[in-house]
Amino acid sequence: MLAISIPAASAQGNGLQYNHSAGVVTLSTDELSVKVVGANQVPHFFWWDPNNESIDYHMLFVSLFEANDTDGDNVFTRGVDEVIGARFMLPTSGWEFSGFETESEGDNITAVHFNFTTTTEFDPRPMGENWQIPDMVAFDVMVQIRVHLYMDNPGEVKFDVIIDGWNWTYDSSILVLQFTITESGHGEGMPERNPRGFHKVGTKFNFDNAYMHYEEEALALESQNSLQVRASYGEGMGGERGESVYLAFEYFGNDTLIYDPVLGIASADTLPLDSTTTLMVVGGVAVVAIVAIWLKLRK
Repeated sequence: MLAISIPAASAQGNGLQYNHSAGVVTLSTDELSVKVVGANQVPHFFWWDPNNESIDYHMLFVSLFEANDTDGDNVFTRGVDEVIGARFMLPTSGWEFSGFETESEGDNITAVHFNFTTTTEFDPRPMGENWQIPDMVAFDVMVQIRVHLYMDNPGEVKFDVIIDGWNWTYDSSILVLQFTITESGHGEGMPERNPRGFHKVGTKFNFDNAYMHYEEEALALESQNSLQVRASYGEGMGGERGESVYLAFEYFGNDTLIYDPVLGIASADTLPLDSTTTLMVVGGVAVVAIVAIWLKLRK
């Protein structure tokens, strides 16, 4: 059962709440709170733990650019791989909100979906210069952010990135999507610091009690081909704050790219133990072992 709401809406059901006002969408469950800003700035995700409202985590979309994979490792390596032409800085205006679409079982809402979409002209010639590359001309790029929250996994929010209309300069290039991860005090707005404990394990970036998970495959929509995706991270390309994450997509020609990472809050039972807790657990195990040995010797 599907239902589509009017663009400015507020609703709740079965622990899921969602609202849209003035280009800002808010979502919340018992395990996750999310705010997505798509008006008058680049798409910006805020998310936090509603049971510990001390830190806001931020993911800010920054740019798209074509690059020459100089070292041939299918990963964008800053300072090694050459950026081809100018970067497409994701626009700060023109993002259209789709309205909400929900899924239900009886009276319970089980999922909510919405999109932010923009189509913008991009001139890849650096500083407007006329490069000696015949195919390097201005073209329209459509970028859509599709957001999904499912109540069978209420601690995560999925978002699809759709890219259509990219005019490749070389078919040997990679296309790189750059975004930043930062954190701030809860409710403080724009972040000022790197996320604590930021590190990569497999296909997951972990930081404090939050994470971003990425898939190693994307989809070329029209051909239904799978595309290889590789991730790297480090400093920004233009002095951006926080940790810049670079997702590198292999060449997909004139096709439409669809890709779906995940943002989330780690549940308490998946968080690593701190040193105090670890000592308590080890100490407790040791005490149990000593008591067991003492009882055995008394028999």
